Amino acid sequence: MNSSSQTLTASRLQLYKAPAEYLVIADDGPAVDDVREGRTPERRVRYVERRAVDPVERQLQWDELEGDCLDAEGTVRLLALTAVSHGHAAHVARREFAAFNAAVRMGDEIDRHLERGERGWLAIRIADGSSDGELYDDYEDAVAAQAHPEACTVFPISPLCPWTPRMCAEHLEFMTHLQN
Repeated sequence: MNSSSQTLTASRLQLYKAPAEYLVIADDGPAVDDVREGRTPERRVRYVERRAVDPVERQLQWDELEGDCLDAEGTVRLLALTAVSHGHAAHVARREFAAFNAAVRMGDEIDRHLERGERGWLAIRIADGSSDGELYDDYEDAVAAQAHPEACTVFPISPLCPWTPRMCAEHLEFMTHLQN
């Protein structure tokens, strides 16, 4: 091999990580310790594999991993995610699960107050969608009552303006971006 072909080969190398599709086997069931201690459930990533390029191999790969999920105990599922590495795919899987659960908790907290016909200002922790359970008369009172107001979002709620789960998810995602 001469030096010109070595240079040509070297110039074709990709020195960046390109997004690819990864298959993730994740367990969404609550861990025994989480249930006992009342902690927020976390998705446990059991396995990550880069998705094959060939269509026949992709289908075989999917079928095999889906079969593994069906054979497993618990709430194990197969996810297809776009990421730049195995570790990134695992992180994306856990982050999506946490964001979903935070939006559900936020919606439950809002609904609890709206079912009673209450109005006021509610403080929600951005990281997990939970609240101190109190409604406040105004924005300033709600912010002042929080131990870490920078980690919360404060907004008014009213039976005239209910929140959908999608609204909760979008609001928490937006507030997370504002924090960073």
